[in-house]
Amino acid sequence: MYFGFAFITLWGYRKPYNNNGQAYRKKAIWLVFTISIVFGAITEIMQETLIPLRTGSVYDWIADTIGSLLGVAIYYFFHRSRNNLQNQSFCK
Repeated sequence: MYFGFAFITLWGYRKPYNNNGQAYRKKAIWLVFTISIVFGAITEIMQETLIPLRTGSVYDWIADTIGSLLGVAIYYFFHRSRNNLQNQSFCK
């Protein structure tokens, strides 16, 4: 779920991501990754404290973090390879 969350969030910002410089791209990646981690932690805390018969787990939070990291990484490599293909010319 967090893989999809991170990937789709970056996909939604693809126009500003493409049009702005490298600093903006790094900021966007770190922002999405941080939001994903914080959201994962909040859901685990809520499960532990607010929902009866549910327990929060650090291992679930680690799995959420790994999913977020993979989503961001896959988007980054997808975007990078896509731009490399667009920049190549067949008329050389």
